Amino acid sequence: ERTPHEPQYPTSYSYPTTPSPARYLRQTETDEAEQAKQASESHDRRESERQSRGADEAAPLDHQSGEANSRERAMARQGVGAAGEIMAAVYPGGGIAGAGAGSATATPAASPYQVGFEIEEQMYSPAFGNIAVQDSRGCCSGFTACVTKVLFILHLFAFIALAIFLGVKASSHQSPAYKPFSNFIPLVSSVIVSTIAACFWVILSVTSAPKAIKTSLWAAPVFALACAVVILLVGNGAALGIGVLVVVFAVAASLYSCWATGPRLRHASELLSTSVIRAYLPPSTSCLVVVVLIATYGYMAFWTVAISSIAAAEGHFMNYQLAYVAALLVSMAWTMQVLRYFVYVTVAKLAHTQLIYGLRMPGGAVEAFCGTTMGPAFGDICMGAMAVPVNSAVRGFARAMKTATAGNDEFLFSGRGCCLSVSEKMLGRANRWGFVHVGARGKAFCVASRDVWSLFVLRGIANLVDSDLTGSFCFLSSVATGALVSLVAGSWALAMDKEQKELALPVAIYAFLIGYYMCRMMIAWPQACVAAYHVAYAENPQNPQLGTLIPDHLQELQSLAAD
Repeated sequence: ERTPHEPQYPTSYSYPTTPSPARYLRQTETDEAEQAKQASESHDRRESERQSRGADEAAPLDHQSGEANSRERAMARQGVGAAGEIMAAVYPGGGIAGAGAGSATATPAASPYQVGFEIEEQMYSPAFGNIAVQDSRGCCSGFTACVTKVLFILHLFAFIALAIFLGVKASSHQSPAYKPFSNFIPLVSSVIVSTIAACFWVILSVTSAPKAIKTSLWAAPVFALACAVVILLVGNGAALGIGVLVVVFAVAASLYSCWATGPRLRHASELLSTSVIRAYLPPSTSCLVVVVLIATYGYMAFWTVAISSIAAAEGHFMNYQLAYVAALLVSMAWTMQVLRYFVYVTVAKLAHTQLIYGLRMPGGAVEAFCGTTMGPAFGDICMGAMAVPVNSAVRGFARAMKTATAGNDEFLFSGRGCCLSVSEKMLGRANRWGFVHVGARGKAFCVASRDVWSLFVLRGIANLVDSDLTGSFCFLSSVATGALVSLVAGSWALAMDKEQKELALPVAIYAFLIGYYMCRMMIAWPQACVAAYHVAYAENPQNPQLGTLIPDHLQELQSLAAD
């Protein structure tokens, strides 16, 4: 069973779980009593030796005894953790340097957990500006994560079986109207184009964060409008409705781009750049992303075959095409979210270790990858991959209602307060920042989400974290990638089949989803670094690894609000 604060790296760098305050005080009082007793016995022994010797040796002995007593009284005041542990670490034999062989007092052997206890006590002590959040696993125990993990694995087997079934049906009962060059080939090309575009966003965010954020703010509405033109060229009622929605989104994204300027844009650029640089990820992290990308290719190979076979096959079992399409879309959404947060948790684990302790995690990305795959965190990822997107959708809808109905109390908008209340409660129990403690502290997802958000609220940075533009950057860059891929695939489908234009609409929709989820999975790398930076600051605002980026931005926002 996992302990809430137990890291996933060797004991030489480990920071074990903090004991209860009562146990810690009892241990400290016992150590101080033993140390005082030893100091008293040593003093009595030296006094007897001094009296037995001649008067000519009394002065040197008094001088040495005074120094020894001062040193022992200092050790007794500081306890084992302050002096005994340090001396035991420097001089493993237990003796104190500088004392003679006959007169040196042996330091008691240090407990291997004492240093860890005291460091952890400092990390979560009000004296160090930190706040301890009590942990309780509750219903979000390992059982819930195991059940979710088993369901995800069973769902993958069912997905593979469905893909094989549809492929066999398409090969044995192929529709004469099916044209693979206008259906299957555009979807395959969508995977390749989305990978190239996602790599572009990742590289740009790592090398030049200000350019990446500004580019996403204008690229998303531009590509969305271009995609809407292609959809409207299909010419049927469904295409008209979807095209109008895409145009509305493009206009809203343009207005958001005009609003997201000034201090928020500058802070987001500095935060993204600083968090990626100070996370100091090992080079093997790119190999981790490549491995996940290969797994994504394997899944997309089955998915494109299955979704194309639905249009190609005919027969009795193909009367349930809508059910097959819905099942494949749900499978893709869950699987791609799991892959995304798998990268997120692994990278956040590495970044959190560097930002908190100032050192790289032993084993690097390989150890983090294996620990996330084989450990209980994978079940929490499967559960969070379902909860976080739902929470984000509800919260986005609540924000849209708040913006559209500000100051309006009509009956039509009476559900605005209820929607906002639900979104606030969900945010405190399921959020993406909780994944940082899932990987770094070994907590269950719901407990980690609650603890991290409680720290944000107590630190006074909850609104700053929630309104951070780096999350909008990841979303808009993924939308831009999906719109670009949809533009390419939809144009290809329209050019290859001018007689049946209606087939271009589902191809454009599927291509958009492929591009969106592929980019979300790739862009999780810098987003995890930003989340780890926020959580590290909430754990210890006085951490010298973090600098003054967040306090300076808070002061800037306060001065703007005062003006």
